[in-house]
Amino acid sequence: MVEEIECEDNPEVIKYRPDGSTLAIQCDNGSVYLYANRATRKLEIVRASRGHVTAEMAWGLHASSDMLFASTACLNDASGVHKAFDVTRNKVVVEFDANKEACSTLALDPSGDRLFIATEGPETTYILRQFDVRARTRKAVHRIELEPFVDLTDKAAIDINSLSLSADGLYLAAGRTDNWVDVYDARMLARGPLHSLAHEDSDKPRRSYGVVKTQWVDGAPYGVGLVSGGADGCVRLWDVRRSSDDPHNGTVLARCDNDVSTFTLGHMYRREAPLIVGESSGMVTVFEHIGSSY
Repeated sequence: MVEEIECEDNPEVIKYRPDGSTLAIQCDNGSVYLYANRATRKLEIVRASRGHVTAEMAWGLHASSDMLFASTACLNDASGVHKAFDVTRNKVVVEFDANKEACSTLALDPSGDRLFIATEGPETTYILRQFDVRARTRKAVHRIELEPFVDLTDKAAIDINSLSLSADGLYLAAGRTDNWVDVYDARMLARGPLHSLAHEDSDKPRRSYGVVKTQWVDGAPYGVGLVSGGADGCVRLWDVRRSSDDPHNGTVLARCDNDVSTFTLGHMYRREAPLIVGESSGMVTVFEHIGSSY
């Protein structure tokens, strides 16, 4: 053992700052803990007594590199708090106005200028807002309602699992619990989805969480596209230059026996495994590159 970091609640997500100097630990008590130089400090998004969990966080990039963005969700009343912290000065610089709605997930664009937050709105609607990070404005510059969920029988299973932006910042993907991925033009959200990409219906007996993760790729061995993992047990590669209805779109990179819980793409030039998939059964599989698929 090298070091131990003690937090006041269950740590859910751990992310290094892009420069590697600081570790951010997302916890279930509405706070984020920062660890650097053998010292820990706490960024409180909301008081623990209010019953919020930290739903998601993201480190700033480029002009916002001194910032950490973090949002909460209250399981009791679907409320949420959304803040940007200056980690150098250890203070809140913006509290974003998302109508006090609970955060589902958030993402920062590669330029570090635009923050996208998906929240749970009234009557099982989900809202996507874009905030201007550079101007540090509280109000959203764009707001849209996301596409409705078809099956509303299990409201507890309805959510937006993932937001991710392409390397050029042009496309935004939203991974959903209904096993669909919607792709938007990040510059013109009001146009609605450019693509609605479906993983096949799951025939697995266990509860499905739909599309759990989306990740954009740009370069070998995948080319340019979007990778997603869903309840059909597949990790798929989508080409957004093709039609959503193209039967050749959604190339299967890996097919598993159970729902995909998570996946990671390795860096081929660092001799990392190109694809590792975790299944809902607890199985983790490391795939080796064998041509154009896995």
